[in-house]
Amino acid sequence: MHSGIRTLSTITFFLFSGLCSAESLTVYSCENGSLIQQEFSTQKSTSESVATLLRSGQAVWSRGTIDKYTIDAMAEGRGIWFAAPLPTLMQVAGTQVAPEILTAIALKETGRKERFWPWSINWAGKSYYLESREHAIEAAKQLIKAGYTNFDTSVMQVNWRWHGHRFANIDAAFDPVTNIRIAEQILVEQFNATGSWRDAIARYHSKTPSRNQPYLADVLQKMGELQKKNLETPEKRIC
Repeated sequence: MHSGIRTLSTITFFLFSGLCSAESLTVYSCENGSLIQQEFSTQKSTSESVATLLRSGQAVWSRGTIDKYTIDAMAEGRGIWFAAPLPTLMQVAGTQVAPEILTAIALKETGRKERFWPWSINWAGKSYYLESREHAIEAAKQLIKAGYTNFDTSVMQVNWRWHGHRFANIDAAFDPVTNIRIAEQILVEQFNATGSWRDAIARYHSKTPSRNQPYLADVLQKMGELQKKNLETPEKRIC
């Protein structure tokens, strides 16, 4: 699924229209270059087949339920989510901090191929991009089992040693929405301490100026690039 049609406004309408029963999926397919949507009841479907559709980004719950499979597809930009603007995941997380700030930080922390990657771990100065949520959680558990706690987790690269207490468990650290919300907590704390969003962004990385100023410059550059793309980039096509 790649190539054309309306982007976020269409996707948002499909996802939150709430016109169908809670047990139905809106399933998308391409036909003659157009995106087709059909409603299907899940009553006769297996949980595995439903999960596969949601995880691939080829379906959403018709009444707008957001589950882990939808979040994972959204975070990876699969299926219909390929066409959604990058800040969509931050908007779904319901953050008070501007989605563009969080998106720029995510791109700085885990960006590759113009997207952030939620299944990322940074350990001993090296970034690892895992295949899935499950692979990332397993890798993190292996680090902890081996006695290592100083590693960064998921889309916002929240450090487990210093901020692990903010999560219910290591699995929660790799839930993209939870990870974003914890990153927001850290940013707000730094803003409250400094009164400046620029300082908050810098201190999200480090309180040492020689380390945090280059980081701030990179994040601000990515914010500028996001704004420019919003103005100049043609709408992505799904079909």
